[in-house]
Amino acid sequence: MSGRLEIERQVADWLGSDVNTRITTVPVDAGDPLPPVIPTFMASGEGVDVATPNNLAIFDSTRHAIVASRQAPPAYPALYVMSQGPILFKGEPVPAGQIRYAAAPVKIAIRYLTANTDVAAARRDGCYTLRAVARSLRQMSKTQMPLVRNGIEMILGMDPLEFYPVVESVGNGRVAGAVVVAYDVRDVNPEY
Repeated sequence: MSGRLEIERQVADWLGSDVNTRITTVPVDAGDPLPPVIPTFMASGEGVDVATPNNLAIFDSTRHAIVASRQAPPAYPALYVMSQGPILFKGEPVPAGQIRYAAAPVKIAIRYLTANTDVAAARRDGCYTLRAVARSLRQMSKTQMPLVRNGIEMILGMDPLEFYPVVESVGNGRVAGAVVVAYDVRDVNPEY
């Protein structure tokens, strides 16, 4: 049990249902345009061309190979959702004894990818979009916690949100920022 698949998919699915609403209302400086919303992307649903959450350009590493292999998305701007770092379970995943821990921390990174060749504008849009992502994930924690998927329970962690001003090329586009969100997970059905 790692919880990696369940958390990545839960976050990606939530963002697919909520993030564009947050993007269209994010506060911006006077004179700055709103960042572009995450566009519609219709996958064929065949082979590796897997459907995306709410048919938006939001991809996670457990369903879309382009994320894990750091390839360019088929539509811009896009969000890539993937876990970051190890998942450390100590003892049993369910608190049922003296030495067992209740939860394991998992960090999820959401990267903003854009085809904008103006690096300053790309970073600006990335900052605003990732603020909307953070707002969306805080809303998820208010409305649906704890989330359970395949017997894996997740709760927004106490760690701060980490924002990174990443600028790195990916195909014809670039990553123009990332936010890392911590969740606490546990297996509520370890004996399945």
